[in-house]
Amino acid sequence: MSSDRFLLIKAWSCTLWGDIDHVLSQLLIAELTNRSPVIYWPTHCLHNGVVHTNGFELYFEPISNYTIFNITKPEYTYYPPIWDADNLLVDDQNKETWVYRNIGDFIGSNANVVIGDVYYNVYELIPFIKKNHPAYGMNIEQTYHYLFSKYIKVKADIEMEIQNYYNSYIKDKHPVLAVHVRRIDKEMVFDTRKSDKYRNQYWNKYYKKNPKKPTERKEKLNGLFRKGKAKQPNGAYHMEIRKYIDKHNVKKIFLLTDCEETIKEYQKKYGDMLIFTTCKRMKEGDAVSQMENPMIKRSRGIEVIKDTYIASKCEFFIGNDYSNLSHAVTRIKDWTDKSVKLLYWLHKKRKYPINVKLIIKKEKDNIFRRIINQAKMFIDKHRQGLKNGGNRNVK
Repeated sequence: MSSDRFLLIKAWSCTLWGDIDHVLSQLLIAELTNRSPVIYWPTHCLHNGVVHTNGFELYFEPISNYTIFNITKPEYTYYPPIWDADNLLVDDQNKETWVYRNIGDFIGSNANVVIGDVYYNVYELIPFIKKNHPAYGMNIEQTYHYLFSKYIKVKADIEMEIQNYYNSYIKDKHPVLAVHVRRIDKEMVFDTRKSDKYRNQYWNKYYKKNPKKPTERKEKLNGLFRKGKAKQPNGAYHMEIRKYIDKHNVKKIFLLTDCEETIKEYQKKYGDMLIFTTCKRMKEGDAVSQMENPMIKRSRGIEVIKDTYIASKCEFFIGNDYSNLSHAVTRIKDWTDKSVKLLYWLHKKRKYPINVKLIIKKEKDNIFRRIINQAKMFIDKHRQGLKNGGNRNVK
């Protein structure tokens, strides 16, 4: 890497694994542009509870020998041009407007320090990978695995906790199926019957329950005139789990979840097969902010990392395709295709999160087709009767 070319990777998400996903794509940019990466997660990050500390290094080993203080030099140039040596420690409140964040300008900048505070998917970076790069020719998941293996190393004390749990509960219990179940989001309902004003760029149509929306009673009354059926949140998990148990003779199920009710549900269903770590989980109706205390944020972060890495040590994994944690499990090691299943609702080629309610419109009953089918059944039955009667008359 060049000694005067840097890429400052700032926090992007409000979740630990969301920020790691962001870090991985930025690290790929650093390699493609010959820049030394510098990661800085400030105090306000969800899992950084220590003042004036780089949140990333609370959990992971440093990526390089440089810190944010090494790149705050008056003689340096910066891109986007809103930055300078005096304001690198603050957050750009307007970054979501993507001003000066065009990916081509970002990669092509000649500034000494480029600041990466918005998210680019690795998929967007594949066209920029040249033949001399190790990731050339890899697919997206292989590229993620390459980056994860090269850069993301957990702290020694966290690694010790992971290994201790593995030795105590998993080592002699193979095969083990890891299952990640996110808490049901009751505030969000995806209703494919609603008008286009609820359309979203990623999903079909949705609405959030709030006082301005019709009451539940009115929703039910309206539903009488809008035929539909609901797919219940997380309803597909048990069917998939049963497939793995029957096919692979699974001995234990390692459950990752942020919800106390899910623990109780799975304990009741799977009994002694179920194992899970001891950590703080939310009750139904709790907000994420209620779970986090600034003085113990590192403990919460360790709990998340510990569960994720333990899951990666299992033979099989079922997760949520809309979860950064689930995707992190799939990227820590190189799984076979049949070992991993990430769940989502699929309706008319659109994907929806598995942990929300999806309401779909019932197919219209074609009365003419029904009449034709009934007529065919009558004719077939009549013909069969004639055939049987005729056989009885044959000597």
